[in-house]
Amino acid sequence: MRTVLEDVDVERIALRVAELMAAQEGSPWLNSAQAAEYMACPVSRIRKLTMTDELPSYKEGARRLYKRAELDVFIASGGGNTH
Repeated sequence: MRTVLEDVDVERIALRVAELMAAQEGSPWLNSAQAAEYMACPVSRIRKLTMTDELPSYKEGARRLYKRAELDVFIASGGGNTH
């Protein structure tokens, strides 16, 4: 069996592969959902830690962003007081 792909499909696949490769390399910046996934906790915990200033974050327009390295420091220091 032979599969034939249209050029547009090949381009979509290539773009998706590029996105996945970029994600593996890892941007130092994470949004709240990505930070929650990285820390294996609910987004509500990320938001609570942000509101109590226990977790450093940065505002970019309407978004809150978190530095991966600062999440690592937070985790290594035992995390916040909020559960």
